[in-house]
Amino acid sequence: MRIDKLAVIGAGTMGHGIAQVFAQAGLQVALTDSNAKVRGSALARIEGNLDACLGRSVTDRNGALAVLERITVTPDLDEAVSAVDLVFEAVFEDLELKRQVLREIEAHCAPQVILISSTSGYRVRDLAVALDHPERFLALHFWNPPYVVPVVEVMPGAHTLPEVVDATFALLQKAGKVPALVRKDVPGYVGNRLQHALRREAIALVAEGVASPEDVDTITRLSFGLRMPVVGPLETVDLAGLDLTQAIQTYLLPDLDRSTAPKQLVRDKVGRGELGVKTGEGFYEWPPGRAARVIRRRDEALLEMVEWLRGHDLLGAPSGQAEAPVEEPRHNE
Repeated sequence: MRIDKLAVIGAGTMGHGIAQVFAQAGLQVALTDSNAKVRGSALARIEGNLDACLGRSVTDRNGALAVLERITVTPDLDEAVSAVDLVFEAVFEDLELKRQVLREIEAHCAPQVILISSTSGYRVRDLAVALDHPERFLALHFWNPPYVVPVVEVMPGAHTLPEVVDATFALLQKAGKVPALVRKDVPGYVGNRLQHALRREAIALVAEGVASPEDVDTITRLSFGLRMPVVGPLETVDLAGLDLTQAIQTYLLPDLDRSTAPKQLVRDKVGRGELGVKTGEGFYEWPPGRAARVIRRRDEALLEMVEWLRGHDLLGAPSGQAEAPVEEPRHNE
């Protein structure tokens, strides 16, 4: 399956960055969004992302201009998906909205076009029910910012053809990404399950007065978080010894938070309109300009780390691709 042209439906937080990723890889990209304001600002946001990359191995000024020239922004979904080889659905993380958009995409696409949902963790089976041809469909989870973070989780469905998975792996590798196969169709895939387990305990520690948000973040960033780019959690287990992990977990696991619903602290903050950056207050105060500074610092640091990891051959693709069967859906779930 040859992929030269693709479309991205949704130009918001993730969509414009995904369009940038593949334009940087030399592909022609059509980008659309139903929101005229979001659509109209997409190229400017991509240009801002590219500016952050200048002076690094990622791109130079001429390369940045070429990337922008490969992206065509259009208000029309039908026009965006015509004559393409692959379509990304990257709309807001709402299951019914995603199903609706996937139906619309499929209705306007040629039968051989690969369809991909960019989702933070909806199960493939719950998205694929919207489609007449689930065999050409799978889900990908890019991490924000998608133009920087290397890994992409690849989640085929029970009916996804192996050649569709292979073509997707090849496309991601062409774009300099590290595809990682998720072998069972579970909510949240791997990354968000790990991330939200950490967030649950972090919020619980703050709610119980064990530590402040600032100290929880400091301890996370500057202890085990600092070593994670080069040594993963299971490598760390082996380095320390499984006997030590067993000994610690014997007394520690019973004391960890087991909440199956958001903590009252979070519910109270949401009830008061303390939503974080979007309202100016969450766990932290967010006066004007702070979020932009934090995001810029984050992206610049990530770009430097990715360059270092690449230079030390630490971005090798995980083993295993399409050979592992995907678990069939259980109809009683």
